[in-house]
Amino acid sequence: MKILRAVCICMFLVAAGILVYHFYDSRRPMYIPEEAVREPRPQSQPIEEPPEPEPDPPQQYVYYVSEPPPEQEYVPASTRELLPRIVALREEYDNTDIVGFVEIPNTPIAYPVVQTGNNVFYLYHDIHFNSSRSGSIFLDYENDLGALADDNTLIYGHNMRNGSKFHALRYFHREDYFRARPYILLDTPYEETVWDIFSFFHTTTAFCYLTTNFHCRDEFFEFILYLQASSAHSTDIVLVPEDQILILSTCGVTGGPNRYIAIARLRRS
Repeated sequence: MKILRAVCICMFLVAAGILVYHFYDSRRPMYIPEEAVREPRPQSQPIEEPPEPEPDPPQQYVYYVSEPPPEQEYVPASTRELLPRIVALREEYDNTDIVGFVEIPNTPIAYPVVQTGNNVFYLYHDIHFNSSRSGSIFLDYENDLGALADDNTLIYGHNMRNGSKFHALRYFHREDYFRARPYILLDTPYEETVWDIFSFFHTTTAFCYLTTNFHCRDEFFEFILYLQASSAHSTDIVLVPEDQILILSTCGVTGGPNRYIAIARLRRS
């Protein structure tokens, strides 16, 4: 009996000790290792799918132009004896810088052509001399449209979002559009002229096509053959060294240095 009593007493003491230990242990602060501490994880948010981009509507490409440079000195073009149509246009717009009228039938391109002593003024001014980001259709300042003796006549216009100016040039990359519009009409100060389109392509300002007159016919002939070979579409036009060409130039779809150019040869009598 004494042994049994002693065993019971020992078991009681052990149980009492365990209870006391757990009581005090539960009142101590819990230790959390520093490296286990994290910022609270933000509550997850549902992921929203981005909206489906809308396709570009027709005629919604923008011709981006840089900020206008400092104001350029205005230089009026010389006054000459003009065709009745040019006289009428000068009176209508009260602008003696009008030196021609360019038109591609079956397109929106049909504009008076102006010229001054630089290629900057009409880049940022309309035909009324007002500041305008759409500018005007203008002749290169180095060309003489009245004499019509230059190897390469250059006319520039912006590619505008609303489809105006030279925006329609970009559609010449389509072969059906190109073939349905084979020539350009250009009234000069003295005569009505027709130019047959033999090339159209997309290029950049890295390609120099702005030379108005060449040192020799061989150099010019090599140049126009290159223009013809670069065309997006072929034609049956046969070029010769004695030809004269007209280039209509506008900015490409993405703006910057990109250019669309349509090239035509003066129709022979």
